[in-house]
Amino acid sequence: MIEIDVVIVGGGFSGCAVAANLARAASQISSLALFEPDELGRGAAYGTRHREHLLNTRASQMSLYPDDPDHFVRWLGSRGGPDDFVPRQLYGEYVGEIARRVFERPRFGQVRARVTSVRRWAGGGFIVESTSGACFGARNVVLASGHLPPGDDFLPLEVLLHPGYVSDPWRFDYRAVAGDVFVIGAGLTAMDVLVGLKASGHRGMVHVLSRNGRFPNVHAQVAPYDVIPALDTSGTAALLHSLRRHVDEAAQRGFDWRAVLDALRSEADAIWRRLSPVEQSRFERHLRSYWERHRHRAPQRVDAVREEYARAGRLRHHAGKLTRMKDGEATIVLRGDSGRVTVRPDWIVNCSGFRQAARMSRDPLLGSMLADGLVSRDQGGRGLRATPDLRAIDQDGNRVPGLFVVGPPARGSRFEATAVPELRVMADLAAHDIIQRLRREAALLGA
Repeated sequence: MIEIDVVIVGGGFSGCAVAANLARAASQISSLALFEPDELGRGAAYGTRHREHLLNTRASQMSLYPDDPDHFVRWLGSRGGPDDFVPRQLYGEYVGEIARRVFERPRFGQVRARVTSVRRWAGGGFIVESTSGACFGARNVVLASGHLPPGDDFLPLEVLLHPGYVSDPWRFDYRAVAGDVFVIGAGLTAMDVLVGLKASGHRGMVHVLSRNGRFPNVHAQVAPYDVIPALDTSGTAALLHSLRRHVDEAAQRGFDWRAVLDALRSEADAIWRRLSPVEQSRFERHLRSYWERHRHRAPQRVDAVREEYARAGRLRHHAGKLTRMKDGEATIVLRGDSGRVTVRPDWIVNCSGFRQAARMSRDPLLGSMLADGLVSRDQGGRGLRATPDLRAIDQDGNRVPGLFVVGPPARGSRFEATAVPELRVMADLAAHDIIQRLRREAALLGA
Protein backbone atom coordinates (compact mmCIF):
# COMPACT_ATOMS: atom_id res chain seq x y z
CA MET A 1 0.00 0.00 0.00
CA ILE A 2 1.26 3.46 -0.94
CA GLU A 3 1.25 5.96 1.93
CA ILE A 4 0.53 9.55 0.97
CA ASP A 5 -0.20 12.91 2.58
CA VAL A 6 -3.27 13.92 0.57
CA VAL A 7 -5.69 12.23 -1.81
CA ILE A 8 -8.08 14.43 -3.80
CA VAL A 9 -11.11 12.75 -5.35
CA GLY A 10 -12.09 14.64 -8.51
CA GLY A 11 -10.23 16.78 -11.04
CA GLY A 12 -12.81 19.45 -11.86
CA PHE A 13 -12.50 23.01 -10.59
CA SER A 14 -12.79 22.15 -6.88
CA GLY A 15 -10.21 19.36 -6.89
CA CYS A 16 -7.74 21.33 -9.01
CA ALA A 17 -8.18 24.42 -6.84
CA VAL A 18 -7.41 22.43 -3.68
CA ALA A 19 -4.30 20.96 -5.33
CA ALA A 20 -3.15 24.38 -6.54
CA ASN A 21 -3.47 25.89 -3.07
CA LEU A 22 -1.67 22.94 -1.48
CA ALA A 23 1.17 23.30 -3.98
CA ARG A 24 1.81 26.79 -2.64
CA ALA A 25 2.94 25.15 0.62
CA ALA A 26 4.78 22.22 -0.89
CA SER A 27 7.33 22.24 1.94
CA GLN A 28 4.55 20.86 4.16
CA ILE A 29 3.16 18.43 1.55
CA SER A 30 5.50 15.62 0.59
CA SER A 31 3.01 13.71 -1.59
CA LEU A 32 -0.36 14.23 -3.25
CA ALA A 33 -2.50 12.15 -5.60
CA LEU A 34 -5.51 13.50 -7.46
CA PHE A 35 -7.87 10.86 -8.89
CA GLU A 36 -9.44 11.93 -12.19
CA PRO A 37 -9.82 9.64 -15.21
CA ASP A 38 -10.50 12.49 -17.63
CA GLU A 39 -8.86 15.78 -18.56
CA LEU A 40 -7.98 18.00 -15.63
CA GLY A 41 -10.01 21.14 -15.03
CA ARG A 42 -13.07 20.18 -17.05
CA GLY A 43 -15.60 18.44 -14.84
CA ALA A 44 -19.28 18.85 -15.65
CA ALA A 45 -19.12 22.64 -15.95
CA TYR A 46 -16.23 23.04 -18.37
CA GLY A 47 -16.35 19.77 -20.28
CA THR A 48 -18.86 21.10 -22.83
CA ARG A 49 -18.30 20.29 -26.50
CA HIS A 50 -19.70 23.65 -27.59
CA ARG A 51 -17.52 26.75 -27.56
CA GLU A 52 -20.72 28.81 -27.64
CA HIS A 53 -21.39 27.86 -24.00
CA LEU A 54 -20.34 30.85 -21.89
CA LEU A 55 -19.49 31.39 -18.26
CA ASN A 56 -22.42 32.81 -16.31
CA THR A 57 -20.07 35.05 -14.33
CA ARG A 58 -17.83 37.84 -15.58
CA ALA A 59 -14.13 37.08 -16.00
CA SER A 60 -13.20 39.49 -13.20
CA GLN A 61 -14.89 37.15 -10.69
CA MET A 62 -13.36 33.90 -11.96
CA SER A 63 -9.81 33.79 -10.63
CA LEU A 64 -8.93 30.42 -9.13
CA TYR A 65 -7.17 32.19 -6.24
CA PRO A 66 -9.26 34.31 -3.81
CA ASP A 67 -6.16 36.33 -2.83
CA ASP A 68 -5.30 37.12 -6.47
CA PRO A 69 -8.60 38.28 -8.02
CA ASP A 70 -7.03 39.36 -11.35
CA HIS A 71 -5.28 36.05 -12.02
CA PHE A 72 -7.75 34.81 -14.64
CA VAL A 73 -8.00 38.17 -16.42
CA ARG A 74 -4.19 38.30 -16.68
CA TRP A 75 -4.20 34.75 -18.06
CA LEU A 76 -6.79 35.72 -20.66
CA GLY A 77 -4.71 38.57 -22.02
CA SER A 78 -6.18 39.71 -25.33
CA ARG A 79 -8.75 36.90 -25.35
CA GLY A 80 -11.16 38.68 -23.02
CA GLY A 81 -11.65 41.57 -20.62
CA PRO A 82 -12.76 41.68 -16.98
CA ASP A 83 -16.43 42.29 -17.87
CA ASP A 84 -16.64 39.55 -20.52
CA PHE A 85 -18.50 36.24 -20.27
CA VAL A 86 -15.90 34.04 -21.92
CA PRO A 87 -16.35 30.49 -23.30
CA ARG A 88 -16.44 27.78 -20.66
CA GLN A 89 -14.05 25.69 -22.74
CA LEU A 90 -11.49 28.47 -22.37
CA TYR A 91 -11.97 28.54 -18.62
CA GLY A 92 -11.41 24.78 -18.52
CA GLU A 93 -8.07 25.35 -20.27
CA TYR A 94 -7.15 27.86 -17.56
CA VAL A 95 -7.92 25.50 -14.69
CA GLY A 96 -6.25 22.58 -16.46
CA GLU A 97 -3.09 24.57 -17.12
CA ILE A 98 -2.79 25.49 -13.43
CA ALA A 99 -3.34 21.84 -12.44
CA ARG A 100 -0.75 20.52 -14.88
CA ARG A 101 1.84 22.85 -13.37
CA VAL A 102 0.98 21.50 -9.93
CA PHE A 103 1.69 17.97 -11.07
CA GLU A 104 5.11 18.84 -12.38
CA ARG A 105 6.23 18.69 -8.76
CA PRO A 106 7.88 15.52 -7.46
CA ARG A 107 5.42 13.11 -5.80
CA PHE A 108 2.43 15.19 -6.92
CA GLY A 109 0.51 13.15 -9.47
CA GLN A 110 -2.75 12.57 -11.28
CA VAL A 111 -4.11 9.03 -11.12
CA ARG A 112 -6.29 8.35 -14.16
CA ALA A 113 -8.81 6.20 -12.32
CA ARG A 114 -11.98 6.54 -10.26
CA VAL A 115 -11.97 6.07 -6.52
CA THR A 116 -14.29 3.24 -5.53
CA SER A 117 -13.79 3.14 -1.79
CA VAL A 118 -12.68 5.37 1.08
CA ARG A 119 -12.71 3.84 4.55
CA ARG A 120 -11.05 4.46 7.88
CA TRP A 121 -7.54 3.09 8.32
CA ALA A 122 -6.64 1.56 11.68
CA GLY A 123 -3.22 3.18 11.42
CA GLY A 124 -4.79 6.63 11.17
CA GLY A 125 -6.20 8.29 8.10
CA PHE A 126 -7.95 6.44 5.28
CA ILE A 127 -7.56 3.57 2.86
CA VAL A 128 -8.37 4.67 -0.68
CA GLU A 129 -9.02 2.11 -3.43
CA SER A 130 -9.62 2.79 -7.10
CA THR A 131 -10.45 1.19 -10.43
CA SER A 132 -6.72 1.10 -11.21
CA GLY A 133 -6.17 -1.48 -8.48
CA ALA A 134 -3.82 0.81 -6.58
CA CYS A 135 -4.37 1.14 -2.84
CA PHE A 136 -3.34 4.26 -0.93
CA GLY A 137 -3.02 4.99 2.76
CA ALA A 138 -3.94 8.68 2.91
CA ARG A 139 -3.52 10.95 5.91
CA ASN A 140 -6.05 13.37 4.39
CA VAL A 141 -8.80 12.91 1.80
CA VAL A 142 -10.67 15.66 -0.05
CA LEU A 143 -14.01 14.71 -1.61
CA ALA A 144 -14.28 17.07 -4.59
CA SER A 145 -16.24 14.78 -6.88
CA GLY A 146 -18.32 17.57 -8.42
CA HIS A 147 -21.85 17.48 -9.76
CA LEU A 148 -23.79 14.27 -10.03
CA PRO A 149 -26.13 14.15 -13.05
CA PRO A 150 -29.60 15.64 -12.56
CA GLY A 151 -31.98 13.48 -10.57
CA ASP A 152 -34.42 11.35 -12.55
CA ASP A 153 -36.18 9.36 -9.85
CA PHE A 154 -39.26 11.60 -10.22
CA LEU A 155 -39.63 10.96 -13.96
CA PRO A 156 -41.93 8.32 -15.48
CA LEU A 157 -40.07 5.17 -16.50
CA GLU A 158 -40.97 5.66 -20.15
CA VAL A 159 -39.06 8.95 -20.14
CA LEU A 160 -35.91 7.14 -18.99
CA LEU A 161 -36.41 4.48 -21.66
CA HIS A 162 -37.02 6.97 -24.46
CA PRO A 163 -34.36 6.52 -27.19
CA GLY A 164 -33.69 10.26 -27.20
CA TYR A 165 -33.37 10.69 -23.43
CA VAL A 166 -30.32 12.76 -22.37
CA SER A 167 -29.49 12.30 -18.68
CA ASP A 168 -26.30 14.41 -18.67
CA PRO A 169 -26.99 17.72 -20.44
CA TRP A 170 -23.56 19.22 -19.79
CA ARG A 171 -21.32 17.04 -21.94
CA PHE A 172 -23.84 16.06 -24.62
CA ASP A 173 -23.09 16.85 -28.27
CA TYR A 174 -26.22 18.55 -29.59
CA ARG A 175 -25.15 18.14 -33.20
CA ALA A 176 -26.85 14.75 -33.01
CA VAL A 177 -30.25 16.30 -32.26
CA ALA A 178 -33.00 16.79 -34.85
CA GLY A 179 -36.74 17.21 -34.55
CA ASP A 180 -38.67 18.35 -31.47
CA VAL A 181 -36.94 18.62 -28.10
CA PHE A 182 -38.54 18.42 -24.65
CA VAL A 183 -36.43 20.14 -21.96
CA ILE A 184 -37.32 19.34 -18.35
CA GLY A 185 -36.28 22.33 -16.23
CA ALA A 186 -35.81 26.00 -17.10
CA GLY A 187 -32.63 27.04 -15.31
CA LEU A 188 -29.24 27.99 -16.69
CA THR A 189 -28.67 24.45 -17.95
CA ALA A 190 -31.80 24.70 -20.07
CA MET A 191 -30.47 27.96 -21.51
CA ASP A 192 -27.26 26.13 -22.39
CA VAL A 193 -29.30 23.48 -24.18
CA LEU A 194 -30.87 26.18 -26.37
CA VAL A 195 -27.42 27.60 -27.14
CA GLY A 196 -26.09 24.15 -28.03
CA LEU A 197 -29.08 23.42 -30.24
CA LYS A 198 -28.78 26.71 -32.13
CA ALA A 199 -25.03 26.27 -32.62
CA SER A 200 -25.69 22.78 -34.01
CA GLY A 201 -28.18 24.00 -36.60
CA HIS A 202 -31.31 22.71 -34.89
CA ARG A 203 -34.54 23.64 -36.71
CA GLY A 204 -37.27 21.93 -34.68
CA MET A 205 -39.52 22.97 -31.80
CA VAL A 206 -38.34 23.18 -28.21
CA HIS A 207 -40.79 22.59 -25.35
CA VAL A 208 -39.55 23.64 -21.89
CA LEU A 209 -41.27 22.46 -18.71
CA SER A 210 -40.87 24.08 -15.30
CA ARG A 211 -42.98 24.56 -12.21
CA ASN A 212 -43.24 28.33 -12.54
CA GLY A 213 -42.85 28.93 -16.25
CA ARG A 214 -39.92 31.32 -15.83
CA PHE A 215 -36.36 31.38 -17.16
CA PRO A 216 -33.42 32.88 -15.23
CA ASN A 217 -33.03 36.63 -15.15
CA VAL A 218 -30.36 38.32 -17.22
CA HIS A 219 -27.11 40.02 -16.27
CA ALA A 220 -26.76 43.79 -16.65
CA GLN A 221 -23.92 46.21 -16.02
CA VAL A 222 -24.82 47.81 -12.70
CA ALA A 223 -23.11 49.95 -10.08
CA PRO A 224 -22.08 47.93 -6.99
CA TYR A 225 -24.24 48.34 -3.92
CA ASP A 226 -22.56 50.30 -1.12
CA VAL A 227 -23.82 48.27 1.86
CA ILE A 228 -24.35 44.65 2.81
CA PRO A 229 -28.06 44.27 3.61
CA ALA A 230 -28.97 42.96 7.06
CA LEU A 231 -31.79 40.48 6.58
CA ASP A 232 -34.33 39.15 9.07
CA THR A 233 -33.63 35.43 9.53
CA SER A 234 -36.40 34.71 12.03
CA GLY A 235 -38.24 32.83 9.26
CA THR A 236 -38.52 32.34 5.52
CA ALA A 237 -41.34 34.86 5.10
CA ALA A 238 -39.46 37.46 7.16
CA LEU A 239 -36.32 36.82 5.10
CA LEU A 240 -38.14 37.42 1.83
CA HIS A 241 -39.93 40.51 3.18
CA SER A 242 -36.69 42.09 4.40
CA LEU A 243 -34.94 41.34 1.10
CA ARG A 244 -37.73 43.01 -0.86
CA ARG A 245 -37.60 46.00 1.47
CA HIS A 246 -33.84 46.37 0.85
CA VAL A 247 -34.38 46.11 -2.91
CA ASP A 248 -37.04 48.84 -2.76
CA GLU A 249 -34.83 51.09 -0.66
CA ALA A 250 -31.91 50.50 -3.01
CA ALA A 251 -34.06 51.37 -6.04
CA GLN A 252 -34.98 54.69 -4.42
CA ARG A 253 -31.25 55.42 -4.20
CA GLY A 254 -30.68 54.45 -7.84
CA PHE A 255 -29.30 50.94 -7.33
CA ASP A 256 -30.40 47.94 -9.40
CA TRP A 257 -31.79 44.85 -7.61
CA ARG A 258 -28.92 42.82 -9.06
CA ALA A 259 -26.46 44.90 -7.06
CA VAL A 260 -28.33 44.09 -3.82
CA LEU A 261 -28.20 40.35 -4.46
CA ASP A 262 -24.54 40.53 -5.42
CA ALA A 263 -23.80 42.34 -2.16
CA LEU A 264 -25.40 39.45 -0.26
CA ARG A 265 -23.14 36.88 -1.85
CA SER A 266 -20.41 36.94 0.78
CA GLU A 267 -23.01 36.65 3.57
CA ALA A 268 -25.26 33.99 2.04
CA ASP A 269 -23.89 31.05 4.02
CA ALA A 270 -24.00 32.96 7.31
CA ILE A 271 -27.63 33.93 6.63
CA TRP A 272 -28.44 30.31 5.76
CA ARG A 273 -26.95 29.00 9.01
CA ARG A 274 -29.06 31.42 11.03
CA LEU A 275 -32.26 29.89 9.66
CA SER A 276 -33.64 26.98 11.67
CA PRO A 277 -33.73 23.54 9.97
CA VAL A 278 -37.50 23.90 9.59
CA GLU A 279 -37.12 27.28 7.89
CA GLN A 280 -34.32 25.95 5.69
CA SER A 281 -36.66 23.22 4.46
CA ARG A 282 -39.37 25.81 3.88
CA PHE A 283 -36.93 27.93 1.89
CA GLU A 284 -36.01 24.93 -0.26
CA ARG A 285 -39.66 24.22 -1.05
CA HIS A 286 -40.88 27.73 -1.69
CA LEU A 287 -38.02 30.13 -2.33
CA ARG A 288 -35.04 28.23 -3.73
CA SER A 289 -36.22 28.50 -7.35
CA TYR A 290 -36.99 32.22 -6.82
CA TRP A 291 -33.48 32.79 -5.46
CA GLU A 292 -31.78 30.76 -8.21
CA ARG A 293 -33.64 32.65 -10.93
CA HIS A 294 -32.48 36.02 -9.60
CA ARG A 295 -29.07 35.13 -8.20
CA HIS A 296 -27.75 32.84 -10.98
CA ARG A 297 -28.33 34.98 -14.06
CA ALA A 298 -27.72 34.40 -17.75
CA PRO A 299 -25.45 36.52 -19.97
CA GLN A 300 -27.34 38.67 -22.45
CA ARG A 301 -25.81 36.74 -25.37
CA VAL A 302 -27.29 33.54 -23.98
CA ASP A 303 -30.71 35.06 -23.38
CA ALA A 304 -30.66 36.38 -26.95
CA VAL A 305 -30.76 32.77 -28.17
CA ARG A 306 -33.88 32.12 -26.09
CA GLU A 307 -35.47 35.26 -27.54
CA GLU A 308 -34.57 34.14 -31.07
CA TYR A 309 -36.31 30.78 -30.56
CA ALA A 310 -39.34 32.55 -29.08
CA ARG A 311 -39.63 35.10 -31.91
CA ALA A 312 -39.47 32.30 -34.46
CA GLY A 313 -42.37 30.52 -32.72
CA ARG A 314 -40.14 27.52 -31.96
CA LEU A 315 -40.17 27.78 -28.16
CA ARG A 316 -43.03 26.84 -25.85
CA HIS A 317 -42.59 27.21 -22.08
CA HIS A 318 -45.08 25.21 -20.02
CA ALA A 319 -45.63 25.89 -16.32
CA GLY A 320 -46.78 22.65 -14.78
CA LYS A 321 -45.89 19.05 -14.05
CA LEU A 322 -45.15 16.01 -16.18
CA THR A 323 -47.66 13.39 -15.08
CA ARG A 324 -47.20 10.54 -17.56
CA MET A 325 -45.60 9.44 -20.78
CA LYS A 326 -47.14 6.75 -22.91
CA ASP A 327 -46.47 5.63 -26.46
CA GLY A 328 -43.95 8.45 -26.87
CA GLU A 329 -46.39 11.19 -25.81
CA ALA A 330 -45.77 13.27 -22.66
CA THR A 331 -48.73 14.68 -20.74
CA ILE A 332 -48.26 17.93 -18.82
CA VAL A 333 -50.79 19.17 -16.29
CA LEU A 334 -50.56 22.95 -16.35
CA ARG A 335 -50.27 25.05 -13.24
CA GLY A 336 -53.36 26.62 -11.71
CA ASP A 337 -55.98 24.29 -13.23
CA SER A 338 -55.18 25.62 -16.72
CA GLY A 339 -55.72 22.26 -18.35
CA ARG A 340 -53.16 19.99 -19.92
CA VAL A 341 -51.00 19.76 -23.00
CA THR A 342 -49.31 16.83 -24.74
CA VAL A 343 -45.88 16.78 -26.34
CA ARG A 344 -44.45 14.10 -28.65
CA PRO A 345 -40.69 14.76 -28.53
CA ASP A 346 -37.88 13.22 -30.51
CA TRP A 347 -35.44 14.10 -27.72
CA ILE A 348 -35.84 14.65 -23.96
CA VAL A 349 -33.14 16.55 -22.03
CA ASN A 350 -33.11 16.39 -18.24
CA CYS A 351 -32.19 19.82 -16.85
CA SER A 352 -34.10 19.38 -13.59
CA GLY A 353 -31.22 20.21 -11.26
CA PHE A 354 -29.58 18.53 -8.32
CA ARG A 355 -31.90 16.06 -6.62
CA GLN A 356 -28.86 14.49 -5.04
CA ALA A 357 -30.32 12.07 -2.48
CA ALA A 358 -31.06 9.15 -4.81
CA ARG A 359 -28.03 9.85 -6.98
CA MET A 360 -25.66 9.79 -3.99
CA SER A 361 -26.95 6.40 -2.92
CA ARG A 362 -26.41 5.00 -6.41
CA ASP A 363 -22.95 6.51 -6.85
CA PRO A 364 -20.37 3.73 -6.19
CA LEU A 365 -18.12 5.85 -3.99
CA LEU A 366 -20.61 8.05 -2.13
CA GLY A 367 -23.03 5.16 -1.79
CA SER A 368 -20.39 2.99 -0.08
CA MET A 369 -19.28 5.82 2.21
CA LEU A 370 -22.90 6.50 3.20
CA ALA A 371 -23.48 2.81 3.83
CA ASP A 372 -20.36 2.63 6.02
CA GLY A 373 -21.48 5.71 7.98
CA LEU A 374 -18.27 7.59 7.17
CA VAL A 375 -20.33 10.45 5.71
CA SER A 376 -23.97 11.48 6.08
CA ARG A 377 -26.61 13.44 4.17
CA ASP A 378 -28.48 16.49 5.31
CA GLN A 379 -32.20 16.07 6.00
CA GLY A 380 -33.17 17.71 2.71
CA GLY A 381 -31.00 15.39 0.63
CA ARG A 382 -29.14 18.28 -0.98
CA GLY A 383 -25.68 16.87 -0.26
CA LEU A 384 -23.27 15.71 2.41
CA ARG A 385 -23.10 17.21 5.87
CA ALA A 386 -19.94 19.08 6.77
CA THR A 387 -18.75 21.48 9.45
CA PRO A 388 -18.21 25.18 8.61
CA ASP A 389 -14.51 24.32 8.12
CA LEU A 390 -15.52 21.57 5.64
CA ARG A 391 -14.80 18.48 7.74
CA ALA A 392 -17.17 15.64 6.88
CA ILE A 393 -19.76 14.66 9.49
CA ASP A 394 -20.37 10.94 9.98
CA GLN A 395 -23.69 9.19 10.64
CA ASP A 396 -23.28 9.68 14.40
CA GLY A 397 -22.93 13.43 14.02
CA ASN A 398 -19.18 13.49 14.65
CA ARG A 399 -16.67 15.38 12.52
CA VAL A 400 -14.24 13.09 10.69
CA PRO A 401 -10.63 14.31 11.13
CA GLY A 402 -8.77 14.46 7.83
CA LEU A 403 -11.84 14.04 5.60
CA PHE A 404 -12.90 17.21 3.78
CA VAL A 405 -15.90 17.92 1.53
CA VAL A 406 -15.39 20.62 -1.10
CA GLY A 407 -17.67 21.80 -3.90
CA PRO A 408 -21.13 20.53 -4.90
CA PRO A 409 -21.06 17.51 -2.53
CA ALA A 410 -21.05 20.02 0.35
CA ARG A 411 -24.46 21.42 -0.62
CA GLY A 412 -25.84 19.62 2.42
CA SER A 413 -24.17 22.23 4.64
CA ARG A 414 -23.47 25.18 2.37
CA PHE A 415 -26.06 27.47 0.85
CA GLU A 416 -23.85 28.18 -2.18
CA ALA A 417 -21.52 25.41 -3.36
CA THR A 418 -21.63 25.51 -7.15
CA ALA A 419 -20.11 28.81 -8.37
CA VAL A 420 -16.40 29.67 -8.60
CA PRO A 421 -16.41 32.67 -6.21
CA GLU A 422 -17.64 30.35 -3.43
CA LEU A 423 -15.76 27.21 -4.54
CA ARG A 424 -12.36 28.90 -4.56
CA VAL A 425 -12.87 30.06 -0.96
CA MET A 426 -13.80 26.51 0.03
CA ALA A 427 -10.74 25.11 -1.75
CA ASP A 428 -8.45 27.61 -0.06
CA LEU A 429 -9.98 26.85 3.35
CA ALA A 430 -9.56 23.08 2.94
CA ALA A 431 -5.96 23.45 1.74
CA HIS A 432 -5.10 25.75 4.65
CA ASP A 433 -6.55 23.34 7.20
CA ILE A 434 -4.76 20.34 5.66
CA ILE A 435 -1.45 22.21 5.81
CA GLN A 436 -2.03 23.14 9.46
CA ARG A 437 -2.96 19.56 10.25
CA LEU A 438 0.23 18.24 8.65
CA ARG A 439 2.31 20.82 10.49
CA ARG A 440 0.87 19.73 13.83
CA GLU A 441 1.56 16.08 13.01
CA ALA A 442 5.12 16.93 12.00
CA ALA A 443 5.66 18.86 15.23
CA LEU A 444 4.42 15.91 17.31
CA LEU A 445 6.72 13.54 15.47
CA GLY A 446 9.62 15.94 15.93
CA ALA A 447 8.91 16.18 19.62
